Amino acid sequence: MTKELTFDIHFDSVYSHDTLGEGKQLADRIRHIYEGRGLSIPDFYDSTLTTPPVHFMQVFAPDDVDVEELRKVHVPAGMDIDIIELTG
Repeated sequence: MTKELTFDIHFDSVYSHDTLGEGKQLADRIRHIYEGRGLSIPDFYDSTLTTPPVHFMQVFAPDDVDVEELRKVHVPAGMDIDIIELTG
């Protein structure tokens, strides 16, 4: 079994968004940040039309992943990731 999570990715500014990327570049950055935790992170995700946008990634994690520990992972300055565990 796996846990289904949503990563809501916010940026402090347009500059932060432009610097940290979007699309596959952002997905690869998120993979690097959470490397070694067994997460399945997609290349494609939904985004708002705001400036800067908020991105919503559907992420799958092994059952033994501690979501609270994921929330404590350091992310680059200018980015904030809210991690929501979806329950069925």
